[in-house]
Amino acid sequence: MSLILDLIFPKICYGCGKTGDYLCSKCQKHLIILNTKAPKNGFDGGLSLFKYQSSIKSAITDLKYNFVSDNSTILADLMAKILKSNFPNLVKYWHQNNFILVPIPLHQSRQNWRGFNQSEILAEKLSQKLNLNFSNQIIVRHQNNSVQARLKNIKDRSINVANIFSLHQKSGNLKYKNFILFDDVSTTNSTLLSAQKTLKTLSPSQCWYLTLSVG
Repeated sequence: MSLILDLIFPKICYGCGKTGDYLCSKCQKHLIILNTKAPKNGFDGGLSLFKYQSSIKSAITDLKYNFVSDNSTILADLMAKILKSNFPNLVKYWHQNNFILVPIPLHQSRQNWRGFNQSEILAEKLSQKLNLNFSNQIIVRHQNNSVQARLKNIKDRSINVANIFSLHQKSGNLKYKNFILFDDVSTTNSTLLSAQKTLKTLSPSQCWYLTLSVG
């Protein structure tokens, strides 16, 4: 079936336009890899892997707005490869301390419309590739706020996502754990900070963030 689909809808590299895969090996080498961030705003650490530009931006746009969900596999592969090669000590630290990868949730109505949560798909695939704990039953988005990308002002973005998350009903036994909040894109960190505020009620030992890109 996949071969038939590839013939009808061939995978085109977001970087060079060649047929074969969404991100060819040559274009992957040209991606600029970012570095870890020092503890800030209550986070114990954080990492955004790429700038939200060129091929990464095109891939995320296709995933979120054109429903090309199968490109999530190459994006998860790419994240896992970079984390293992460039940040092996960090991955080892997350393993040793039983960190749980927690995707930023969508409101149920938006997820029903899209059919999936792109951050959840990416986080779950990444957790499998890195052998990290994963849970999408820790926080929920109870308020259907405006789309962050439509807001340019930092203050407006913060207000837009204030108090939009709450704890999942199954999260009660997760006190004092270590968490990594995952999102596909971060611009001002407003959404991550709002989710972190909700996680803080579980008195986590540590709370990190990880995003595919920042822009």
